Amino acid sequence: MMGKEKIIIGCDTSGFPLKEAVLKALKEDGYEVKDVGCYSTDEGYYLDAVEPLCKAVQSGEYGKGILICGTGQGMNISANKFRGIRSTICYNLFTAKMSRADSDANVLCMGAWCVKEDEGADIAKVWLSSDYYDPNNQYGINRMKEFEDAMKQ
Repeated sequence: MMGKEKIIIGCDTSGFPLKEAVLKALKEDGYEVKDVGCYSTDEGYYLDAVEPLCKAVQSGEYGKGILICGTGQGMNISANKFRGIRSTICYNLFTAKMSRADSDANVLCMGAWCVKEDEGADIAKVWLSSDYYDPNNQYGINRMKEFEDAMKQ
């Protein structure tokens, strides 16, 4: 039996309790998860997790990453600055599924002030188990890449 994919997760101090709940749930579900911090409610700025996580997804070492802060906004904005990262904020199961199915998002951002710990774990599981389902929308993904290339010159 093949194991589930390796993923990477990070947070800031506001996101620490939710990250711990998500991390525990994913490990129990068979995911291999690398934690890039923070490691307590006393340390950790959101950009400290964004950079190593996004670089690991960019390099292909990890196919997907999860970032958690207070609202998810700062993490999402920062993550989308990295070439090849398609980051999304999800606050419910529908947006989690659709961000993968429609846009092939590779980084999930959540807000610890916006979702409960059990909801966050469920959102992460749905997001990770959802596939990009519309090969006809590859046009849209290609256009996003073209736009990204044009904007970063």
